[in-house]
Amino acid sequence: MTKMKWFTYLLSAIILMTFGLIFFSTVFLSYPDVLHSEMSLYYLDHLSLTKAVNAVSAILLDFRAYDTLGEILVLFATISGVMLILRRET
Repeated sequence: MTKMKWFTYLLSAIILMTFGLIFFSTVFLSYPDVLHSEMSLYYLDHLSLTKAVNAVSAILLDFRAYDTLGEILVLFATISGVMLILRRET
């Protein structure tokens, strides 16, 4: 790998980590009680209704199934669009 390509990857990683840190700190400093909201307490109190093995599966597949399905569709559409744009002509 050339020096310029290595430098580009390093610079991209630093920029992405900086934006991630800014986003993370903005969300959790603006809303300090986001982890102790009424919805999170409801999910944890009613896990027995779902018959799921763990809390993550119960929340993603039972309580928020439509939201999860929508996110999967958005990701699929995004990946399909990127593949269409970046495909090579043979």
